[in-house]
Amino acid sequence: WILHRRNFRRWCATMPRFFFDVSEKSEVYHDAQGIILPSFGAAKDRALAIVRKLETIPRADDDLVCTVRDVGGHQLLQIRIQAGKPVVSREN
Repeated sequence: WILHRRNFRRWCATMPRFFFDVSEKSEVYHDAQGIILPSFGAAKDRALAIVRKLETIPRADDDLVCTVRDVGGHQLLQIRIQAGKPVVSREN
């Protein structure tokens, strides 16, 4: 199955862009570029993967947070480490 360039652009334009900001203590790393994903569920899976990957680095509990934003800057989801496990703490 091959998409023509014009159809590919149209297809990408319908998919949402998500931004993944990571904060640790007082440091915040803003995702300025974002990534196009097919759904909110895919964004949630990616945020969980980010937190799990960073979780392997020793740190105090509850100081790592991944916040998912939409293209308008609205917070959609927040995942933090609690008792050594990623927990969805806010989902809009």
